[in-house]
Amino acid sequence: MESFLQVQKSTIALLGFDLFSENREMWKRPYRAINVFGIAAIFPFILAAVLHNWMNVMVLADAMVALLITILGLFKFSMILYLRRDFKRLIDKFRLLMSNEAEQGEEYAEILNAANKQDQRMCTLFRTCFLLAWALNSVLPFVRMGLSYWLAGHAEPELPFPCLFPWNIHIIRNYVLSFIWSAFASTGVVLPAVSLDTIFCSFTSNLCAFFKIAQYKVVRFKGGSLKESQATLNEVFALYQTTLDMCNDLNQCYQPIICAQFFISSLQLCMLGYLFSITFAQTEGVYYASFIATIIIQAYIYCHCGENLKTESASFEWAIYDSPWHESLGAGGASTSICRSLLISMMRAHRGFRITGYFFEANMEAFSSIVRTAMSYITMLRSFS
Repeated sequence: MESFLQVQKSTIALLGFDLFSENREMWKRPYRAINVFGIAAIFPFILAAVLHNWMNVMVLADAMVALLITILGLFKFSMILYLRRDFKRLIDKFRLLMSNEAEQGEEYAEILNAANKQDQRMCTLFRTCFLLAWALNSVLPFVRMGLSYWLAGHAEPELPFPCLFPWNIHIIRNYVLSFIWSAFASTGVVLPAVSLDTIFCSFTSNLCAFFKIAQYKVVRFKGGSLKESQATLNEVFALYQTTLDMCNDLNQCYQPIICAQFFISSLQLCMLGYLFSITFAQTEGVYYASFIATIIIQAYIYCHCGENLKTESASFEWAIYDSPWHESLGAGGASTSICRSLLISMMRAHRGFRITGYFFEANMEAFSSIVRTAMSYITMLRSFS
C-alpha cells in the first residue's frame, strides 16, 4: 500500500502541488510548475513556425509534432487541475480498500504487493523513455549545429522546438535566452504526461489486484451452512461491485484524456514516422526513433492497462464456475437463492469492464489500429514530398 501511495505522491509532486494537502496549501511552491507556464507562453511561437513553413513538408511535420506535443501537455496539465479532487477521492478509496483487504490475510496482501511491484517497473520504464526523449530533444540542436558547421563551415541556430520568434536568434544573447526558455518549457510536456500516465497505470494495476482477490475468494469459499455461504458470497460480490464502481469513476476521469491521447498519438506517429524515414541514415534518426518509441509506449500503456482490466474483470465469471458452490448447497429455497446470485454475477462478469475514450475502447486491438493508421499516413506524406 505504501508503494502505491508513493507513486501517487511522487508523480503529482513533480508538477508543484500535492493532492494530499488542502487547497490553500496546494500551491505553496508554485515555482515548480513554471515549466508548464513556459510551454504555454512559447505555444504561439510554435504555431507561428507551423504557419510559416506551410509549404515545406519536412519542416512542417517537425513543427506540427512540436505543436501537438504542447497541446497534449497543456491539456493534460489542465485535466490534472480540473480532476484533482476526483483523484484525491479515488486515492482515498484505494487506500481504504487496500487496507481492508490486506488485513484479511497475507495472501491478499501479497496480491496487492505483486501488483504494485509490476506497476513500479512499468512506471520506471515509462519515465526512462520520456526522460531520454527529453534529453535527446535538448541535445539535438547542438548536434545539428555541429554537423552543419563541420560539413559547411557555418551553422544556423537551432532550438529544441521549431519556433518563429519576433527577435533575431542569430544574436548570441537572444539565442541563449530562447534556447533556455525552449529547453525548460519542454519539461512542461514531460511532467504532465508522466504524472497522468503513471497514475493511470497504478490505478489499473491495483484494480486488477482487487479483481484477483475477488476471484481468489470466490474460488475458495466454503461455508459450513447455507447462511454462512450466503454471507461469504455477499462479501465477495460486494468487493467485486466496489471495484467495478471504482473502475467507472476512473473511466469517467480518463475518458477525455484517453480520447485526446489516442487522437494526437496517431498524428504524432505518422509525422514522426515520416521524419524518421527521411533521416533514417542520419544522426537525427536516433532522436526520431526514440520519440516514436516514447509515443508508442505511451499509447501502449493505456491499451495494455485497459486490456488487463477487461480480462481480470471478466475472469470473475470463470472463478465462479470453478468455485465449490455445489459443496455448500443443500435442498430448499435458500440454495435456490444462492444459485440465482451466482448466475446473475456470472452474467454481469461476462461483460467485464471496458476502459473507453468515448467512442472507442482502449485495448490491444485499438493499439494495433493506431499503428496501422500511422503507417498509412506515413505513406501519404511521403507521396507529397
